[in-house]
Amino acid sequence: MSFEVTYNGDIQYVKVFYSTEKTRAGKYYGEFYKKMDALASDLKRLKQELDEDSEKAAKIAKDAANKSLAARFGSLRYIIDERHWDEDMVISKILDDRKEEMLALAQKTFNNEVLLEEDGAEEYKIHLEEGGIEVDGEGVETELMDFFDSDDYHEWNEAKLEKFEKLDWFIIWIRTEAGEFKTEGGPHDGNFSSKELNMENCLLTYRDLPLIFPSNGTDIFSNELEIHFVDETRASLEIRDNSAI
Repeated sequence: MSFEVTYNGDIQYVKVFYSTEKTRAGKYYGEFYKKMDALASDLKRLKQELDEDSEKAAKIAKDAANKSLAARFGSLRYIIDERHWDEDMVISKILDDRKEEMLALAQKTFNNEVLLEEDGAEEYKIHLEEGGIEVDGEGVETELMDFFDSDDYHEWNEAKLEKFEKLDWFIIWIRTEAGEFKTEGGPHDGNFSSKELNMENCLLTYRDLPLIFPSNGTDIFSNELEIHFVDETRASLEIRDNSAI
């Protein structure tokens, strides 16, 4: 007797591109990573300068604004409201220019071919909640939410993102697909048991095999590409077809 187990739900595919010894030595895109590192290093320096100067610059701007208001409308008739003033109003134009350079370089380089074939990028998958387990096409009662609500699920996923956020820059591609996902190797022998369902590294498994292989194709409903900068900002990149080069 045999049976097939499927997870009817969503999988998120994550691929992260960042500078490593391997990517910098790449035959086709090594120079891209080196150029991005140089720009990111400059960006990091400019961010540090802005952090050091922003309070002083904000005070200069506020004092100048109050003097201009007094000169135009009379002393103390209008002043800058301290409750709405924020030193983050002061930005670095040069810093923004560097981010635009990095964005333009990434947009020029990245297309479908690079996304799919670039060697050295880090890839992983995670199952998303709100799906269900089916056996031979019939839904079965399981305690799936116990897996998704567990500390292990959230801590593993957050640890991945925290690792990348410590970098000077990275590009992340996140694609979410809906479908029915089975294990590798075809049907299982014996009888189904919910006790043999488990989760490892944010992926549901049956008999220690991840349920990640589509049974009947998938529907893509989210496909995003972003660049993350050292100043904790990000920008979207367009996913271009190879023919657009």
